[in-house]
Amino acid sequence: MISISWQEGRCSMMRREWLDPYTSDVEAVFAAAEDKLRQYPESLARHALEQLHQLHPVRTDSGLSCIGYISPLWMHHTDGLPLDKAHLLGTACLVHMLYFLNMDDVMDEPEEDAVAKLTLGNLYYVDALQLYSLLFEPSSVFWVHFRRVIQDWAVSVNGERHIDYFQLNPLLIAQKASPSQLGAIGSLLLLEQPARIPSICDALNIVLMTLQMTDDFTDMKQDAVHGNYNSYLSHISAALHHDYAIHSVNDSILNHIYNSYFMDSYAEIASQFKSILESYNSVLPQYIVLNSYLYNALVQAVLDIKQRKKRLYQGGFHYWISESSSMFPEKGNADSV
Repeated sequence: MISISWQEGRCSMMRREWLDPYTSDVEAVFAAAEDKLRQYPESLARHALEQLHQLHPVRTDSGLSCIGYISPLWMHHTDGLPLDKAHLLGTACLVHMLYFLNMDDVMDEPEEDAVAKLTLGNLYYVDALQLYSLLFEPSSVFWVHFRRVIQDWAVSVNGERHIDYFQLNPLLIAQKASPSQLGAIGSLLLLEQPARIPSICDALNIVLMTLQMTDDFTDMKQDAVHGNYNSYLSHISAALHHDYAIHSVNDSILNHIYNSYFMDSYAEIASQFKSILESYNSVLPQYIVLNSYLYNALVQAVLDIKQRKKRLYQGGFHYWISESSSMFPEKGNADSV
């Protein structure tokens, strides 16, 4: 799954039309997941509940992690998926997402709480399977899709150590978040609309790609240090005609990370896929809204860097005044956004 490590502070000032209207449903899903996690052994329950609370989009700035469980809630409102099934499937996806986030953390930073995350991960996985089983019989085609998305995840996570996915096809970086498709797939099967699965998954992959691109842009330095695959570093490497080796990023690549041309051309890739998504005839409107939100966040991050560079070039007192103004805005500015 995609780990949301970039700051959402500036983005939260934009309207979250993909989340805010659904907060009551989100609260219900988190309450159900919390009840499940409270049943864990005492030595693990506290840690599990802390992880769950860190993902709560109403209480924390973690709204973008909702993509793993919110599709059933959207389909309740747009397609009439029964509320009890939407909440149950959303809860299963949320608990399942906790498993993948833990696996992600262990792979990215293996020495940090690895034992706790791996042991909790197994409990999350078992509970997710139990919840899915309440909705889908063993003979359901859901389990065929389940196998496929888990296999896509496994191949992607393993392959990014030696395959430059972003250069093969930018959409391939969405495969490491392929389990996020299960909420949409399950919803369509419950609605008896399996024919929509390919187009909905194609649309969702664009959203997941844009999310990963935005995350990678903010985490480029951290990923270079830890040897994690990063699509922005891949983009610069290709432009400079260098092989992208994630474990030893070339210094010339790092020297170009704030180059305006590379930042703009990277954002342009997201813009092209944004246009493709908006051209789809049959797609959840929330996917388009969320993707636009993510694209705008990426463009804003690029703009922020350009403005900071401009102030640095102007130098000295002007830079100090500009930074002070951004730290202490005039009263009322935040409310007017």
